[in-house]
Amino acid sequence: MQSKDEILRWVVDTLKNEFQLREEDLHPDAHLIDDLDLDSIDAVDLAVNVDQQLGLTLSEGELKAIQTVQDVVDLIHGRLA
Repeated sequence: MQSKDEILRWVVDTLKNEFQLREEDLHPDAHLIDDLDLDSIDAVDLAVNVDQQLGLTLSEGELKAIQTVQDVVDLIHGRLA
């Protein structure tokens, strides 16, 4: 998984499966809190998934900076590059 499209697919699949979200709601501009109703505990769960699946440990600052699905994609892409 290297391209942003591949990472987006992984993020969408993870959000859909872990948080029972509808795929049609999971677009790059979707705001994690305002649009998808995720909270800080969900953000930690997402970070754990990133760590377990991709081997990337996200810092508290990185977690706080994530606002949208695209932010997650960009962060992972930047860390894998």
